[in-house]
Amino acid sequence: MSSQDYSSDEEDLFDESKKSQVLLGFIDTPIDNEEIPTIEDTFVGSQPIWLHENSKPKEKLITCNNCNSKMALYLQAFAPIDGKLYDRVIYVLGCKNSNTCSKKKGSIKAIRGIIEDQETVDKIKNEEKARLDEKLKLEEKKKLNDELVKNLFKEDEAAKNPFGGDPFGNNPFGGSPFDEKEEPKQEQKESKSYADIASKNIPKSKPAKKLHDELPEYTGNFLYVDNEKFKTQANDAELEKYKHLIDNQSDKEDDDEKGNSSSSVLNPQTSKISNMLDDKYFEAFSNTVKHNPGQVLRYDLGGKPLLYNGNDEIAKKFQSHPFNIPKPAFNPSSERQFELQLMPKLIINLENLNDKNVEIKDILNGMSWGTIIVCTDKEDYVPDEEFDENNVAYIEEWCGVQWEESV
Repeated sequence: MSSQDYSSDEEDLFDESKKSQVLLGFIDTPIDNEEIPTIEDTFVGSQPIWLHENSKPKEKLITCNNCNSKMALYLQAFAPIDGKLYDRVIYVLGCKNSNTCSKKKGSIKAIRGIIEDQETVDKIKNEEKARLDEKLKLEEKKKLNDELVKNLFKEDEAAKNPFGGDPFGNNPFGGSPFDEKEEPKQEQKESKSYADIASKNIPKSKPAKKLHDELPEYTGNFLYVDNEKFKTQANDAELEKYKHLIDNQSDKEDDDEKGNSSSSVLNPQTSKISNMLDDKYFEAFSNTVKHNPGQVLRYDLGGKPLLYNGNDEIAKKFQSHPFNIPKPAFNPSSERQFELQLMPKLIINLENLNDKNVEIKDILNGMSWGTIIVCTDKEDYVPDEEFDENNVAYIEEWCGVQWEESV
């Protein structure tokens, strides 16, 4: 995570008692000719890194359904699943023709990529074996230390006891009734989770795959991933700003009515803000995001998304239990689960809206989504026929977009 989001000196601002299983992605270092990502990195913008240099997705997967133009990469997330012996990546791409394709279905897509080659399988097995060996070494070391302490304790007691042993004789319970019994250890599962991988946050000096300048692109940055934290006191500046605008408009309306003015209806902009404030989902979205305003990614496999509003068709799919997400056509006996979503701050980073030279027209003609939600097959299945000669497969997953003007 970038130091501009928060530093270690500000850790006391966060309430450690409020824990979240959600992982957040923050903008870190830029992607350039010296710092090129690999498939084991999570990043936004730039060019995608395909799972094999000779294995790319089918044209229809990286092409807008509306204008047939190739789409640009929003996010590439390395997201392996525990117990699976393959590398797994989620790609999110979007059409850059905002004027013609914005708010249209098929202008933003999510792709799940898998590589099952023997080299990858062997690599994951070796990593798991190394972790298991390290765990066994630590357990053996602890066991040896416990035995040493126990022996020293027995020698000390024997020296103090003139009878040279237990004055109560043999204990039918296998030891002194006053001995402290060691609780049975519950074996903890060592897993190679998304957090384990993403939290490395160190760009590789030597890329494993070559970048292909084949797609239009946005500014690229590596992401720093960390657990979601909540500030002890987060201000309501964002909502207060909107409330202030509405209060001003209300005062203006009162003045207009007194002056018999015909302007008795909120203007469109203020009406939109008023609807946002009345939407409990948008309020929850705003209240959650203000704790970590720099977030561009939320990852919570099997969890639930943070809805941008509660009024559109996407929101209705997540307001039912279970979620009303279409089942994967390639695996109809399964169902999809929430995996990740992109947050609106990403628009600022992708389109360089922090640049001093940015113009108003660039902002108005740019992206206008509130959040992009990706749901993937619960079984992580890919039909055999989708794999190519390099044991690579790409398949489209469900992608729901809550547009800014849906509020």
